[in-house]
Amino acid sequence: MRNYYSTALVTALLLLLSACTNIHYANDFKAGTDFNGLKTYSWRAVSVDIGGIDQTFLQNLADAQLQSQGFTKVTSNSDLLIDMQVFSRVSSGGNTSIGIGIGLPVGRHGSVGLGTGQTVGKGKQVGVIVFDITQTSSNTLIWRGNAEDIPLINFSLKAETKLRESFAKLLSPFPPQATAK
Repeated sequence: MRNYYSTALVTALLLLLSACTNIHYANDFKAGTDFNGLKTYSWRAVSVDIGGIDQTFLQNLADAQLQSQGFTKVTSNSDLLIDMQVFSRVSSGGNTSIGIGIGLPVGRHGSVGLGTGQTVGKGKQVGVIVFDITQTSSNTLIWRGNAEDIPLINFSLKAETKLRESFAKLLSPFPPQATAK
């Protein structure tokens, strides 16, 4: 009976761990862009396609992060234009799986085995944030950042701290630091 509870506990822990998602962050920028002197921004377009989340709430989180990095929001004549898209998609899954195997001894030297596996996490709805920054003077996209596989539960007022952390990780690489030559 004790082995049954131990096995059930281990199985439950594996299921719990496999349900955790990792948010993936990426960014890219236009090579040769001089980011010095680009200090003001204004919003150009915001698209939010996740139900129950307010566009203004997301913009305020982004504003707070950008302002903490030394940028100033203005209503006209900005150095930068900001576009943000927020939407959900079905996760591509990955190689997260759970396997169970049972072996029975047969005779002195033989055994029979049975195994099965189940992929978990596939087909789950997750959130994506895409952040485009365009240089106003040339109307050129100079930086793009995205955060993928954000649990939809993070897009709620109750999870503001987690969403704030996502914006910090997404926007902290902007502007890109000069690389050594």
